[in-house]
Amino acid sequence: MLSWDEEPALAARRLDSLLRRTTPPELMRLESDYRSRRYSLGSLGLRAPGDAVPDRYAVALAALMSFDRSGYVREEGVAKLADAPESFPVPFLLLRLNDPVAEVRNLAQSALATRLAPEHVAFLVQALPLLDSLTRRRRASPLLTVVEDLLHRGGTEALWQGARSADPLMRACCLRWLARIEPVAAVETAFASRDPSLWRWATRVATSSRLTPAERNALLPCLENSSSPRIRLRALHARARQQHGETELRRAMLDRDARVRYYARATLYARGYTNLAPQVYRDALASPDAPDSIVIGALGGLSDLGGACDVPRVLDFVTHRKARIRAEAWRTLGVLAPQEVDRRAAQLADDPSGKVRRHLPNRAASGVDGINTGERSDR
Repeated sequence: MLSWDEEPALAARRLDSLLRRTTPPELMRLESDYRSRRYSLGSLGLRAPGDAVPDRYAVALAALMSFDRSGYVREEGVAKLADAPESFPVPFLLLRLNDPVAEVRNLAQSALATRLAPEHVAFLVQALPLLDSLTRRRRASPLLTVVEDLLHRGGTEALWQGARSADPLMRACCLRWLARIEPVAAVETAFASRDPSLWRWATRVATSSRLTPAERNALLPCLENSSSPRIRLRALHARARQQHGETELRRAMLDRDARVRYYARATLYARGYTNLAPQVYRDALASPDAPDSIVIGALGGLSDLGGACDVPRVLDFVTHRKARIRAEAWRTLGVLAPQEVDRRAAQLADDPSGKVRRHLPNRAASGVDGINTGERSDR
């Protein structure tokens, strides 16, 4: 902008190139930074594009004017954006829906109202980060209701395209809007991603009271199969509020996480199932084809409720081929029979996995270290 007087056509071309490739989140930051300046375009003599600015760049200059500190300059810029036939002005008009000047706000609303047609749905989807930022603004709410209705009626396909975007923000915005139309598919898509923030959002949607019981039952397995213990616990809370669900609660008794196991046991105990544990854990360890996760949960359950009679069962797993299972077996053995761990300290110290060796008792570890140190000194 400072070189405008010297090369107005070049400056306008650069401005046009910059604004047309700016994403909605970048546009919001750009507006915020630009509005923090202490001077207006009017002070530079740039109220309107003159003869030196080619017509094809006039819309870009109008977009910049809509950012200005001066309400008069913003109003003039919005008026010029309203006359532009292309869809490029839409994000700039959306930003002005929350303008503090009523005249500017009304101009932007009128301009957008004429563009809320099915052919502009794809562009509105690209501007969803802007729309989401405006949903919390009271001034913008009347027109946003119309936009939401348009997206619900004809924007499903465009929203799904955005949900498959590589941009995390765009993907999250589209899934949030899709959750109002197709909540089951939206939550399943969120859990299929590798984004923990999407998992947390999907968990809130899946356990919301706004869903029907059928929708909630369809989504709870997504939560129960999550790698996050917090999410599995949320699923268990939802199961506990249901009249039935004992099968899922019994399965949760074998969860890898102690908090999930405890809540499942407490819920079943409150329902009258007082004789399940620890037999559930013993039966799971007796099964030859139990999955690794079940074995880990059963070993952990015995560490919670087992006794000395369970030590032989646990010893069967201290030499398992999976380090994670060996580690859980040694931990459980340290709870049920610490003397057994002391007696087998050499075996534990020779384990190739550090995750397993960390369960070596401190006194045994110090003894082993002392022996090793002595061996080195003799040499």
